[in-house]
Amino acid sequence: MQQRRLPACQGDKTAYMKYGTFYTGLLILTSMFSCTRSADPAAPVSLDGKWKMISVKDHNTGVTSVKPANEQRDVEFTITSTNIINGHFKGHTLGNQVEGDFVLGNGSSISIPGFSTTDVYEGPWGRLFLNNLNLSRYYNINAQNILNIITVNKTLTFQKL
Repeated sequence: MQQRRLPACQGDKTAYMKYGTFYTGLLILTSMFSCTRSADPAAPVSLDGKWKMISVKDHNTGVTSVKPANEQRDVEFTITSTNIINGHFKGHTLGNQVEGDFVLGNGSSISIPGFSTTDVYEGPWGRLFLNNLNLSRYYNINAQNILNIITVNKTLTFQKL
């Protein structure tokens, strides 16, 4: 029996179908993961404003701390942007005044290289703020005006006033 050789375009169509299906699937997956979600129009567009610390979550233990009931004063500060990447903050803990500068970077990164504070007694709630502020790495703000400042070990959460 003699075999007849078919031209390449009329050869094994199964192989072409497999490759076609593979590349079509790859194209669909690529388009799914390359789409970005549109920004929430209700979300704040800047950090500017007055903020009150409402919780601190420890990433290692999962424990979330809130202000003790016996503390009379809140941890609050006001942020003022100098330009689109730099700004200044000024506020207070339970026993101290605090102020400093910050720099915003790519991917919602934030850096607070240093800040000044008065040196009066500080309770545990204010100490959580002061001990973690210059460790800030990232931030996010949601539509409910909640600001999260994320360090390696903690997330400090603030409510906009």
